[in-house]
Amino acid sequence: MARFTNGFHHQHAGNGHQIDPGPPAPVPPVTPVDPGPPAPPAAPAFSDLGLTFNDATRALEGGLWQNVVSEGGQGLGSIGRYTTDLTNVQTGLLAEKAAGQFAGDTLTHVNTILADITTALSAATASVNGGGTFGSVAAAETALHTSHLDILNIVNNDANLATLATQNGAAGFLAAPSAFAAGTTAANAPHANLADIGVIFNDLANISIGGINASNSAQATADTNAAITDLQALMAANPTLFGGLTGVHADTIVRQLELEKTYINQAGVSQDAGRASNDNLLDIIDIVQGDTNLVNMANQGGVHGFTPFGDALHPTPKYMDNSDQTNFWANFIAQSNSLGQQAENLVGGHDAHAIAALIANIQTFEKTVTNFDAAQGGIFEARFDNELLGQTSTLGAEVSAMVKGLQTGNAALVTAAAEEMHANAADVGGNNTPVTGGTYNADGATVADVLSTAVAAPAVAAAAPVTPAPAAPTVATAPAVQAPAGTPVAAADAGTPAIDPHHSPVPEMAQHFHHMWG
Repeated sequence: MARFTNGFHHQHAGNGHQIDPGPPAPVPPVTPVDPGPPAPPAAPAFSDLGLTFNDATRALEGGLWQNVVSEGGQGLGSIGRYTTDLTNVQTGLLAEKAAGQFAGDTLTHVNTILADITTALSAATASVNGGGTFGSVAAAETALHTSHLDILNIVNNDANLATLATQNGAAGFLAAPSAFAAGTTAANAPHANLADIGVIFNDLANISIGGINASNSAQATADTNAAITDLQALMAANPTLFGGLTGVHADTIVRQLELEKTYINQAGVSQDAGRASNDNLLDIIDIVQGDTNLVNMANQGGVHGFTPFGDALHPTPKYMDNSDQTNFWANFIAQSNSLGQQAENLVGGHDAHAIAALIANIQTFEKTVTNFDAAQGGIFEARFDNELLGQTSTLGAEVSAMVKGLQTGNAALVTAAAEEMHANAADVGGNNTPVTGGTYNADGATVADVLSTAVAAPAVAAAAPVTPAPAAPTVATAPAVQAPAGTPVAAADAGTPAIDPHHSPVPEMAQHFHHMWG
């Protein structure tokens, strides 16, 4: 058999000599392919940019604010939120422009919007830093107001942009509440009904976009005073329109408008005035929009008052409570629920002694809550004054209604006040986090119940409760609300019954949307 050794490379050519393969053939160089410039970023939807701009508009109401140190996990101020929103809109518009999305007059309008954004970003920073190159805070806030609203006017008056802003059911670049027409003032504006009063409020809300300062404070004060006077007169002349919970809500609006005058006067003095005004004005709008009767009265005859702002992109951060604040909220929620239930049990009865004792307890509750809130100051007070600060808050309205109902035997009014007390407690409780983490049980009628949903309930110091007026044995004494630092906290009353099922927070959600904003 023939034998092959190591394959073919050992075979020999016919002449007996091995074949020389020679040097390897050279490999031609590979020319790299030029990828060209990088692709521009994908252009976002114009309506999505509009939703971001809505968030910026909402942040601008009452004026931007900035703090050096964060309090209660609330961040360093709305300036960061506003500039981030506007920068994102700017970046998105540039991408849409690069993609050739705009042409003709619409392209011209987009270029104007981009110029307005540049001005607004500069003015926003200057408004919280002494005025910068604008020369004063008032000048910076005026420029901020003008440039921001100019963007909304451009979008809503350009048919192409307005269509893009509302694609797929969106409400991007939502128009802000309107200012008065030329020649109209609070003194000569119509005030026949709630819609007319709402137009006066709209002018106040419009003025407040960017902040209150020396150039607009007089007009803001005039609007506020007119809205207060007109709403009080309307309520007095039409008691059947403002009965029950609707009446409590309307009275709350009057009281919060009184509070707004404080913030107008604090503008430029308190660094927290902008935060407080933002919370207060948006809250008033939400009260109207959350009450079917009020919202119907605010929109009649082609007139639309108390116009809402666009939605926030993100929920407002919950306030992170310290130990004293945790105990305060636990007592506040328990007292609100317990006192309301006691009032419903007593109203219309014949035990004048027990009713008088309960009224005294309710009034002590109001005073103690007011004192604690005022002692906190800072962002805590800016966020919760309109719920807690006595006569200029929801607390004042609900207590006034409760006392009046008990004194006159009006069970429907007492029930409405009790519902509002529970709704107010659920509202603030839902916007705070206990020092241990977790949540507050808004249905609790004792401190222990309220803290049962906290991660680890903090100990509540036992001490002598506030001495109430003499009461009949059938009236349960609710746990006392914690007073400012140094005042003892009453122990939880284990004998207080659980909150009545009709005080569940679910029914009130459609009536009371406080602090559901950014």
